[in-house]
Amino acid sequence: MEILSVNAQTKLTGVVSAIGRNPLSWQGWFSLHITMANLDDDRQQECLLWTKSIIESYLQDTEGRVFFCGNNHIHILCKSTGQAILEETGTQICELFYAENGMLATYQIYNLATDGFSYAQRVLEENDDIFSIPVSALSGLENSIENKISEIGRIGAEKRVMNHQDYTKVLLVEDDPVTRWMVRNALKYECQFATAPTANKAFAMYSSYQPDIVFLDINLPDKNGYEVLEWIMRNDPGACVVMFSSNDNLDNITGALEDGASGFIAKPFLKESLLHYIHNHTG
Repeated sequence: MEILSVNAQTKLTGVVSAIGRNPLSWQGWFSLHITMANLDDDRQQECLLWTKSIIESYLQDTEGRVFFCGNNHIHILCKSTGQAILEETGTQICELFYAENGMLATYQIYNLATDGFSYAQRVLEENDDIFSIPVSALSGLENSIENKISEIGRIGAEKRVMNHQDYTKVLLVEDDPVTRWMVRNALKYECQFATAPTANKAFAMYSSYQPDIVFLDINLPDKNGYEVLEWIMRNDPGACVVMFSSNDNLDNITGALEDGASGFIAKPFLKESLLHYIHNHTG
């Protein structure tokens, strides 16, 4: 697991912004947040080494990243780790800090899919000096994101009225026939459905079909899914695009949301994840 200590606060900014935009995209991801007492440079270096040793013991094979921030906070973002392991990791780090130099530290665990808004707000409050969003505006973070989702739903509703459609129109861009079948089967009673197995087919389908929501695989045979996302957002800035990938690492999720995607769903997908976007779009 990579540990970042240089410009860690700044690097954490983009990740937290992505989490705040759509926590549901972070299914299976957790944050172990450790708060320390004030540190001087020498103690900070010691704590970094101690943290590294504990992480290598408990989270060695876990996918994720550690942000060792200069404002007395450690953020360990990791995927598919049991609650008990995270609790033990946090306990051991805090106890080691106290045993070695009497420094008090506390920890808190966040499930990013369900606690993402509150986690993003807390990080923003801690790092108000490097964020452009004023602290006074943080209380409205969740509402503003919910309003954005509602706005997407309103636009989709207007499009359905104009087209005289009763159901949301979904375009699935996916080359794997089994995945296409599973998605179609999961949504067969929820929406109108069209598929495109390649990026070039998706370009033509998008113009003619005019979907309300696009479920877009990142790995396509002719182009990268990010190229398709960029084309859609350039030609239809208000589009609702949800990325699909079996590789739900931190950079993939963050990059997709920063590039304009409305969400990210990891394969193998849950039916409830698909329905979340359908139901939010239809209001």
